[in-house]
Amino acid sequence: MNYFAFVISVLMGIGSLAFVYADAGYDLLVRGLLLFGAFWLYAGWRRWTWVASVGILWLVALSGYGLWIALSTGWLIAGALGGLLAWDLSDFMRRIDYAHAAEDTPGMQRRHLARLTIVAVIGLLFASIAMLVREEFTLEWTLLLTLVGVLGLTQLVAWLRRG
Repeated sequence: MNYFAFVISVLMGIGSLAFVYADAGYDLLVRGLLLFGAFWLYAGWRRWTWVASVGILWLVALSGYGLWIALSTGWLIAGALGGLLAWDLSDFMRRIDYAHAAEDTPGMQRRHLARLTIVAVIGLLFASIAMLVREEFTLEWTLLLTLVGVLGLTQLVAWLRRG
């Protein structure tokens, strides 16, 4: 369950930044982002947690640079948020690997993902408000919000069935 959430977070972070930088014509940077995203996913599967630290720094730096050159605020916030979530989940997966067998690891995972979901919803809400204020609310942003909403509802239904 955590690795799936990790993959979604990396895809959201890298994908959002790749989309906004591709729209601005930074093709070489987009290729670098996509290659790093693939490496980050592989590193998460192999539990190389140091890659997540590099990833969060790179995504936050690219989000800040995008704000400086006046790219779309919402996509940059979504990119930084995806990087933050992936970084957190990478560390959490490492800690779960070392958890004692007597601990309630499924319960710990559910609670941690519930907290992260709240952070993600608040972040996307602020990003949506920023896009509305700057009149940048587009069809692509609506599709991203719809996709995130569908994933959230799917996860909610799965949790309710188990509980």
